[in-house]
Amino acid sequence: MVHASTGKCNNENLNRSIGNLDNYREMHLHYVLVCCVAIEMNSEIKRNIRNRWISSFFEIAHLEFQNRLWINADHKNSVGDYSECVCSYFDDLDLENGYSYFIKNGIISELEYEIVKALHANFKEYIERTEKWNLSDKDILKDVDWINITNIGLKSWKELKKKTESIRDKELMTQLENKFLE
Repeated sequence: MVHASTGKCNNENLNRSIGNLDNYREMHLHYVLVCCVAIEMNSEIKRNIRNRWISSFFEIAHLEFQNRLWINADHKNSVGDYSECVCSYFDDLDLENGYSYFIKNGIISELEYEIVKALHANFKEYIERTEKWNLSDKDILKDVDWINITNIGLKSWKELKKKTESIRDKELMTQLENKFLE
């Protein structure tokens, strides 16, 4: 859940379990360092991170899907809302500070970064705007600024799908579209 006053994810169970760490971000960074840097990142780990990135990117880019998931709860095995969308992208994927880690570790290419950087910048700017913090999911979906972000996202999604060389990525992108948009 995104905390209303900070715009950051606030997982109460996780916060209780981390004891003396100052905040979730420190723990998450520690986890990333232990799991992904100390142990050489293998192709399976990269694939899992990339799949999560594509899935998160899909949600940001598709307003219709957001409405079905956040408001109508049309998908039995999927639960989500705006807060989850923000946390999945910025915190779970550790993208709050940008894509340098993803590029350095071969999770995405420079070309892919060029495709998604406008979406990333606009999304980050949106979550930092205090007047947006207390909007309901319904209000977010009607917000002109949010609609603009999803439009940027959809344009980026289509370009990424067209330019990606990975058959697995194209298949995943098509599966997401077929499962959640039809």
